[in-house]
Amino acid sequence: MKTKSILMAGLMAVATAADAQDIYKVEAVAGNDLNGTARFVGMGGAMGALGADISVMGTNPAGIGLYRSSDVALSASALVQPDAESFHDVNKARPSFDQMGFVYAAKVRGGALRFVNFGFNYHKSRNFKNYIGTGAVATGGLSQSMQMMDLAYTDHWLDLYYDEDRAMTTPLTCLGYDTQMLLPTYDAQGNVVDYTPCEADAYNYRRVQWGGVQQYDFNVAFNVKDRVYAGLTFGLYNVRMNSFTDYGELLPDGAGNQYEYYMQNYEQLTGNGFDVKLGLIVRPFARSPFRVGLSFATPTYYSLTADASLFMHSPFQNGDVPYTEGSVDVVGNEYNVRTPWRLGVSMATTVGSRVALDAEYELANYRKSNISYPDYYDDWGSVYDGETDYALREEIKRFMKPVHTFRVGAEARVGKGTYLRAGYNYVSAPFEKDAYLNLFTASSSYFYQTNTDYVNLGATNRYTAGLGWRGKHFYADVAYQFQKQTGDLYTFHLPEAGSEANRLAAAPVDLKRHQLLFTVGYKF
Repeated sequence: MKTKSILMAGLMAVATAADAQDIYKVEAVAGNDLNGTARFVGMGGAMGALGADISVMGTNPAGIGLYRSSDVALSASALVQPDAESFHDVNKARPSFDQMGFVYAAKVRGGALRFVNFGFNYHKSRNFKNYIGTGAVATGGLSQSMQMMDLAYTDHWLDLYYDEDRAMTTPLTCLGYDTQMLLPTYDAQGNVVDYTPCEADAYNYRRVQWGGVQQYDFNVAFNVKDRVYAGLTFGLYNVRMNSFTDYGELLPDGAGNQYEYYMQNYEQLTGNGFDVKLGLIVRPFARSPFRVGLSFATPTYYSLTADASLFMHSPFQNGDVPYTEGSVDVVGNEYNVRTPWRLGVSMATTVGSRVALDAEYELANYRKSNISYPDYYDDWGSVYDGETDYALREEIKRFMKPVHTFRVGAEARVGKGTYLRAGYNYVSAPFEKDAYLNLFTASSSYFYQTNTDYVNLGATNRYTAGLGWRGKHFYADVAYQFQKQTGDLYTFHLPEAGSEANRLAAAPVDLKRHQLLFTVGYKF
């Protein structure tokens, strides 16, 4: 027998504009990949003070002011995650269209202003394609249903037979009740006084994500006396993130037999955003190529919509059918994310006409991120102002960290029109080590939560190399990037007695990936 549960927005008016946002989705839209032209990537993204590359308008808008001729470029890449599996029609190797842009350099005759340049660039600022998988991880008797049981208690045990009580917990908990993963205990008056969860020997977990954040930058930059360069970039963002999770547990029956419980969770996050970036590059010494750069980026303001679909199968008999199945859909829910400010400083120099060097640092304090809800209308047409999710903001302050980014890059001309490049890019961990998906806050978003899993990502190390050729007008570049990152996977959270530490041990995950990037361009 298959049961179908649909959460109606009217069950909880205070949450009509909410969705299952959390600190992990904040990181997904706040972070950036190293991507752009092959020259930019080959130098580790360290071009904030060197400038004169289309991709630099996304890090230091003033870099476009160093152009003295117009430029158009197109880039594509192949991405490979070696530890991935082909799963849910997503392969471990995947092509990607990464960048397309131009710069128009307008020379100004007479006066201190030498050039006014205009640029546009599209690039994929975040590629969500990744796979995480584990097999037969021992749980020591712990089960996801135990977290469902915890979520079935507020200041009293909820009776999940009734809609008003179901509206006070997560859809996943309600579905666990529907599929008999939670069994209620009643007193003589018919009130629920306890729930009995399952016990599991091991779990299996697979999750695949795909999609990305598309960034569209519009730039204007100025060259003053070939000594001071200033620029402004207005950025538009389009988000499309998809995630499919397949999770299962082996449940013993006490007689030496094991039965399987499994769930499948599909989530989609879509929306748009915008930000503004300002940049400055100064060459302080007239006879020296040394220059310093400074950049500011406002928060990116996202308006997002999330949909989710959860399916659950348990081995417990329902009538004449030796299993129970159920599903729940949560669709069309909206919220806003504000990412942190970004501050960048850089310095660069050239050695003759043969070597270019750049080093830079960027700070983004993820603790300053925020989530709020849009204005909404009730059934009678009255409008209510959206407000900040203060409970979730406290989670952000508690578990997210200031993120530090370091970039260094070098380029050397090794022959006529031939260049070699190398770079290193480091991004510190976005989460505290003890961070977790806290489903016990006062945030209305968690009344729409369809998952319990989370991954605490570690620092990212990127190693890059590149090769370039320059003709009179045409040019071509190739870059290789190796990205190394690990994380700790938890499929659910059960706190220790007297502590919030998870009783479930972390499963280490490896998210390393390779990228081979190609750019072709034309200067005129």
